[in-house]
Amino acid sequence: MRCVVFATGGTGGHIFPALAVAEEVRRRYPDADLLFFGGKQGPEGRLARAAGLEFHALPAKGVLGRGLRSAASLVWLSRSLAACWWQFHKRRPDVVLGLGGYAGFVPPLAATLSRIPCAIHEQNSIPGVTNRILGKRVDRVFVSFADEHGFFPNNKVVFTGNPVRREILALRASQSERLPRDAEHRVLILGGSQGAKGINAAVVQALPSFARSQMQLWHQTGAREFADIQAAYTEAGLGERACVEPFIEDMAKAYEWADLVVCRAGATTIAELTAVGKPSVLIPFPHATHNHQQRNAASLEAAGAAMVLGQHYLQEVNLARAIGDLVDLPGKLKEMGRAAKQIGRPEAAAKVVDQLEELANTRRKKKTFKYSRST
Repeated sequence: MRCVVFATGGTGGHIFPALAVAEEVRRRYPDADLLFFGGKQGPEGRLARAAGLEFHALPAKGVLGRGLRSAASLVWLSRSLAACWWQFHKRRPDVVLGLGGYAGFVPPLAATLSRIPCAIHEQNSIPGVTNRILGKRVDRVFVSFADEHGFFPNNKVVFTGNPVRREILALRASQSERLPRDAEHRVLILGGSQGAKGINAAVVQALPSFARSQMQLWHQTGAREFADIQAAYTEAGLGERACVEPFIEDMAKAYEWADLVVCRAGATTIAELTAVGKPSVLIPFPHATHNHQQRNAASLEAAGAAMVLGQHYLQEVNLARAIGDLVDLPGKLKEMGRAAKQIGRPEAAAKVVDQLEELANTRRKKKTFKYSRST
């Protein structure tokens, strides 16, 4: 493939699978042009550029399904379409891949209108508005969970799993099943790329108990609450046993460090946990669309790979004690880690690229056929 376009944005849950697929494309086609379309406000620009991708920001808004016919929507929609068509005209992409999110709508739409092969990837068990609209128009729909509810046309659906970046997949083969050194359990606390108020509040409430425990903490807070939470850690006297950051750039390092992960149950987080075989305490976001995080968490809990705590439960229980009860069970973390690894799908990115190659080759065959008839 000579040129591949990616489109998504908003949160890491959409962006990281795109970067994982881009890595696999680059591995197979080192000289390919890789373009990334995203929004102006999210972290996608920074992350795409850090991965060496050419980034183009679109004036996208999160109004899909609610106001596409409004005057404001028509303005940003027309501007975004024009920007995409201009790049498509210059670069002649072989295939376009959308991965949901508010910024993942226009490039796939522009591709279908231009008759460029196009696919989308849905990370969650219940698709978002963007992909529900696009699913009727694109050539392929890649899913992380079986499409049991028939959201997409059956003849377009391909079950690939959720792509995970190679730096994280490398941990699957390299890391050993070690016990925490010096009896200090290493707990990684994640609130997603934008933080999680419910998890942050529960951690702050439990800081005195964490301070009395023998746990080491690495906490991703999100930018908004970082200063306040960092001050709370200092006041609790955790000192060198805690690292507090607004955003963890090197997630592979964080996963390798951790014995247990406390986090939301977004689809990309679930894919990473199972790819590397990490036990987890999952706290589903209670306001997620169609409650998809609860569904994601339930699948890991049923496999014995996670403990699930409802956010409402955190108001009644000390999070440090709940974690302590879990890690003190002999062999429990190893058992949960093995269960997580058994349900991981490390080949997801390769499967997606296999399908993209097929779409690109189909287009080339059509072009060759048309040319031979004209001569």
